[in-house]
Amino acid sequence: MMRTFFLLSTLFLTFLLLAIVPNDCESFLIQPPHTSNNNPHRYIVQTQNKNYDVSLLMSTKEKENKEEEEEIVAKPDKFTFWQRIESIKSGVVGLFAGGIALTPASLIHDTLFGGNVVQNGFAQWEFDTDMGSLQGALFAIVYRYCIREGDDNKQLNDGIVGAFVVTRTLSKIVVPVYCTAAPLDCGDPLGYFDWDMLNQAAFNGLESQLLFGGAAMAMDSCFKKGWISKFPA
Repeated sequence: MMRTFFLLSTLFLTFLLLAIVPNDCESFLIQPPHTSNNNPHRYIVQTQNKNYDVSLLMSTKEKENKEEEEEIVAKPDKFTFWQRIESIKSGVVGLFAGGIALTPASLIHDTLFGGNVVQNGFAQWEFDTDMGSLQGALFAIVYRYCIREGDDNKQLNDGIVGAFVVTRTLSKIVVPVYCTAAPLDCGDPLGYFDWDMLNQAAFNGLESQLLFGGAAMAMDSCFKKGWISKFPA
C-alpha cells in the first residue's frame, strides 16, 4: 500500500510540474546560456519564443577584489629602481651645491661673529659645513619628491625652501647661560629673545637661505637640463 501511495504521489507531482513550467521548457533546458558582449557577468538564456536575461550578481568580496586589481593596473608603482637612482643623484647634487653655498657664510659666522656661543671657530666651521652638506642632500631628495612633473608652482618651491630654512634657523639658536626658565626670560629687547639670540637667528637664517636656496637652484637647473627627472605626478 505504501508503494502505491508513493507512486501516485510521484505521478501527481510530475503532472503538477508539467502544468506550471512554460511550454518552451524543452528548448529552455536544451540551449545552454551564453554571456553578453557588453557585460561578461551577464548571462542570456534563449528559448523558442523569448530570451531570458539571467544576471549573475557578484559577491561583495569579488567586487572589492576586482576594484583593487583595476586600481593596481591603473596606478603603476612609481617607486621603481630608476626612481631610486634619481634620488641618489639628487642627494649628490644637494650635498655639493648646498655645502659649497654654505661654506663662506659659515666661515665668517663661526670665526668672526661667533661671540660667546662659538668657542672653537674653525672646528665649529668644519662641523657646520659637514652637517650642512648632509642637510642639503636630504633637502634635495625631498625637493624632488615635492616638485613633480607638470607642477610649475613657484610658491610651492619657495614654501619648501622656507620650511627648511625656518627649521634649521631656530634649531641652531643656543640659549645664553644668563637666561631664566619657566617662563624663559633672557632680557631685552623681547624677553624671550635677547640681542644675542636675535644675532644668532640672523646669521643662522642667512646660512640656511644660502644652503637650501643654493641646493634648490642646482636642482632646478638639473631639471631643466634633463640631468635629473622630476618625480611622476
